[in-house]
Amino acid sequence: MLEERLKKDERCKVLIEYSKTYFLDRAYQLENRFYSDYYVQCTQSTAADAYENFLETAMEHNYFKNKLQRLDETAMLRFFKLAAIHHTIRMVRRRKKSLSWEDMKDNLFQVYDLTKNEKEMADILQRCAFLYQSGFQDLFIKTTARYIFGDKELSAFSFAFIGNFWYNSYSSFMGSFTGYVPFHVRMERAMGE
Repeated sequence: MLEERLKKDERCKVLIEYSKTYFLDRAYQLENRFYSDYYVQCTQSTAADAYENFLETAMEHNYFKNKLQRLDETAMLRFFKLAAIHHTIRMVRRRKKSLSWEDMKDNLFQVYDLTKNEKEMADILQRCAFLYQSGFQDLFIKTTARYIFGDKELSAFSFAFIGNFWYNSYSSFMGSFTGYVPFHVRMERAMGE
């Protein structure tokens, strides 16, 4: 039993590191420093979230840890993509005056190598967030379960866990992204390039 768990944990670590490296390499290729820094930090933050939620947070209703046996390369890449989509939408919604969805999504699509269907999903989620703010969280929670693991039904506990996860994930990401260099300074530096 312990040996099987260790194999799953090691496989998960490999998937996290593979996904992180893949997206970091792509983020570093962006010419604009703001977008590059944003998606580098987003990827690093998502990797930390993956370690914490797939491997470290042992609790009965941890949706992600409970799905560890179904985790594969596709699911992990989708986890990283959804985190980037979520964080990008939330940030643009808060900073509409200084950022445009069109500019951010072009860089999002480039770094995260989104397919046509994934691009459409991102646009639908963005429209929901901007037009129907109260429905965005519910839609994103359901999208997470369906897109990563194919789950059409969620228990109330899983629903709450995923919602809380995304809230905390975005908060910690933005805390680290703006902790040492304020947002407006990052934007000014990028505009000066």
